[in-house]
Amino acid sequence: MDGDDDFGAELAASLDPDSWVWLPGVDYAAGWRVAKRTADALNDLLTVFGVSRTQLRATADTDATGYPVVRLEGVAEGWLSLEELLCLATQACEE
Repeated sequence: MDGDDDFGAELAASLDPDSWVWLPGVDYAAGWRVAKRTADALNDLLTVFGVSRTQLRATADTDATGYPVVRLEGVAEGWLSLEELLCLATQACEE
C-alpha cells in the first residue's frame, strides 16, 4: 500500500451499503433503462454545445431502491465548459 495505516479504516468508512446492495424484488433494470435514456439525451445535448464525452459525460445508474440515477463525471476542463454554458444560459434568461 502507500504506508497509510488508516487506509483500511478509510476504505471501510467510505463504503455505503445502500449504494451497492441489491434488494430482492426490486426491478433495477427498469430504473437503469430510464437513467440510460436520460444520460444519453444529456450526453447528446452536451455534445451539441461542444462538450466532448472525454471531458464530461453522464452515466446511468440506480440507487438501492431501483430509482434511476444519472451521474455526471468529468475532468476539470469539462466542468469548466459546463460552468460557462450555465453562465451563458443564466444571462440569456435575464434578458
